[in-house]
Amino acid sequence: MAKRNSIKYFTYDQKKMFLKTISDNEKAWRDYFMFNLMLNAGMRLSETVNLDIKDVYNGYSARESMEITGKGDRIRQIPLNKDIRGHIERYVIQRKNIDTGFSFTSPLFLSRNRRRMTQRGVQFNFDKWIRLSGIEGKYSPHALRHTVGTELMRKTNNIRKVQEFLGHKFVSTTQIYTHVSKEELAECAELLAA
Repeated sequence: MAKRNSIKYFTYDQKKMFLKTISDNEKAWRDYFMFNLMLNAGMRLSETVNLDIKDVYNGYSARESMEITGKGDRIRQIPLNKDIRGHIERYVIQRKNIDTGFSFTSPLFLSRNRRRMTQRGVQFNFDKWIRLSGIEGKYSPHALRHTVGTELMRKTNNIRKVQEFLGHKFVSTTQIYTHVSKEELAECAELLAA
């Protein structure tokens, strides 16, 4: 379990294990897409459950970016990478095949009762997949957003890019992703040996 300054995020192996556990269950295609989308867009749980199909799909194909209303009613554009656009297209096809009331204005994620998924419902499913994937510790869906922030910070080493991608108003909020892992500290120690 990776933790720093009270943020919890998945390591690369935990993220891989979490997604594989869900993808191995062919009935869990909605959850697989939802959590994959969160891990590719860095969205908050409230932003995710408020999405409609039209926010990610233009009627012919997946959108290249989506506009969402985030914290503080701030609107931001989130670019969608090629992989997640492929997931969007497969998901919409599956929804069309099973949803008799399919409409582009329908909620992107429906519950068993054919209503918009609630944050509580997502949390319940998230907890189930954490348990089934064997990941130790208590996580919330916000750990997916922290995972995105941590990964982007490590890969770009550019706090402004991470700030913009996550839609943080202040760069000080983004600074929580500048933490150093145990592996990076060990690397520093090895640099001194010579």
